[in-house]
Amino acid sequence: MSDKYRILIVDDSTDDIHFVLENLKQDYAVLVATSGEKALEMADKEPRPDVILMDVEMPGMNGYETCRLIKNTPETSDIDVIFVSAHDSTDEKLAGYDAGGSDYLIKPVQTSELLQKVKLAIKDKQARSAVEADKAMAMETAMTAISSAGEQGVVVNFMKNSFSVTSIEELAKLVVEATSNYGLESSVQLRTAAGSVNASSNEPIPPLELELLSKLKDVGRLKESGARFIGNFGGVTQLIKNMPEDEGKRGRLRDHLALLLEGAEARLHALELQQQLAQVVADSNQTLQDIEAMQKQQKQTSMQIMDDVMEQLEESFMSYGLTEDQESLLIKVVKDGVDKSLTNFEQGMVIDEKMRDIIHSLEQFSQA
Repeated sequence: MSDKYRILIVDDSTDDIHFVLENLKQDYAVLVATSGEKALEMADKEPRPDVILMDVEMPGMNGYETCRLIKNTPETSDIDVIFVSAHDSTDEKLAGYDAGGSDYLIKPVQTSELLQKVKLAIKDKQARSAVEADKAMAMETAMTAISSAGEQGVVVNFMKNSFSVTSIEELAKLVVEATSNYGLESSVQLRTAAGSVNASSNEPIPPLELELLSKLKDVGRLKESGARFIGNFGGVTQLIKNMPEDEGKRGRLRDHLALLLEGAEARLHALELQQQLAQVVADSNQTLQDIEAMQKQQKQTSMQIMDDVMEQLEESFMSYGLTEDQESLLIKVVKDGVDKSLTNFEQGMVIDEKMRDIIHSLEQFSQA
C-alpha cells in the first residue's frame, strides 16, 4: 500500500465518495475528507497526497477556497487538484483555474474519464519532478539575460532569433523562452489552418490550461486580471500567470510583450506560408512525376501501335495489287506521321523540363 500513489477525495456526499473510492482503491492509496478544513489538515501531513479530487460545492469552505489555500502553502502547492462539479461553464472553469486547479471533472463522473484524468495527473507530477532542476537553471539563465541585455533587449533578441526557426513548434518554444527572460511563467498557443501548437514554461501543460488557451483567443487583444495577462495577436495567444504587482514594471512588460507577440504573429504567418508553399512544391513534383510516367507509357504504346500498323499495311499490300512505287509512297506517308508524332512527344518533354525548373526555383524559395 505504501508504494501506491495517494489520492485524497474531498467531498461531503457519501454516494460520490463511495463511487470514486470503488474505482480507485485497487490501484491507489485512497484517503477521504468530508470538508475543506479536514482536507487542509490531511494535505499537510506526511506522506502528502499526490492528487486531490476536490468537490466544488461543500458546506463551509468550498472547493475553490480550499484549493487556493493548498496552493498558497509552499509544502502543498505542488499537489495536483482536480475539481469535480456539476457545472460546465467557462466561468466555472476559469474560477477553478484561478484557484490553482489542474483539471476538471463534470458530474455525473464517468469511470473511464475519472481513471484517465487521475492517471494523467500522476504522469504530470512525475514530469514536473524530472524537470525541476532544469527549470531552476533556466530561471537563473533568464535573470542573467535580463541583467545583461535589459528588458528591451529581450524583444530584440527574440526578433533576431525568430528568423532562424524553421518550424512552428520551435517558434512556440522561443516565445515562452523569451517571456521567461522577464521572470514570467507563461503558456502560448500558435494556431494555423493545419492545427494548433502549444508550449509552456511548465511542461506538461495541464488539460484545463490547454482548454482555456483555445477559448481565451476570443477575449480581446490584451486583457489583464490580477496577476494574469492574456495577449492575442492573430493566431498567437499567450497566457501569463505571474505579472508583477509594481504598476511601473507591469506597464513596461505589457508593452514589451505586445511587441514580442506581434513579431511572433508575423513570423507565424511567414512559417505557415512556407509550409503551404513546400506542400505545393511537393504536390507539383509528384504530379510531374506522374505525368512523365504517363507520357513514357503513352510513347511506348504509340510506337507499338505504329509498328502494328506498318506490319498490317505491309501484309495487306499483296491483296491491294499496288505497284512498288505506290507501296513505298504509303510507307513513307505512315513513317512521316510517326516521325511527327514522336517530334510532338519530344516537345512535350521539353515543356516538362521547363516545368521542373520552375518547381525547383519554388522549392529553393520555400527553403530560403
